[in-house]
Amino acid sequence: MKPNSFDIAERFSRLALDKQRVFLASIRSKGVDFGKLPIVRRPDEDTSAVASYAQVRQWFLWQLDKSSTAYHISGALRLRGPLDVPAVRKSFEALVRRHESLRTSFRQSEEGVIEQQIHPETVLDLEEVDVS
Repeated sequence: MKPNSFDIAERFSRLALDKQRVFLASIRSKGVDFGKLPIVRRPDEDTSAVASYAQVRQWFLWQLDKSSTAYHISGALRLRGPLDVPAVRKSFEALVRRHESLRTSFRQSEEGVIEQQIHPETVLDLEEVDVS
C-alpha cells in the first residue's frame, strides 16, 4: 500500500534532525515540494523545545528593550453589518488550537538555554469593546 502524505509527514517528524536534512535534500533533488505535506501535531507530552537561532536572537533583542514594538505587525479591518461574536470567537479559538506558535512563549532554563514553552489548548479570552 502506498503511504499518503500524512503518513510521510508523520514519519518525517520522528526523524533525528540530521536525518531530516538528508530526507529534505533527497526530495528536493526529485522536485518534490515538502511544503505541500500536512503539518503534523507535536505529541501532547512534548511541551517544550529548544528555540531556533532566530528565536534566540529575538529573545536577546527583547531582553534589551522589553517595551520595543519594532517587531509588531499591526493592522485593522473594517466590518459592516452585524457581527456574529460567537462565530468570531470560535474562529480565533480554532486558530489558536491549530497553530502551536500562537500558544508558545519563551523561557530561559536553569542552564541558560532559551526554550519554547508550548501551552496546552485553552479558552481564548476575547474582550468585547463597543466603539460605536
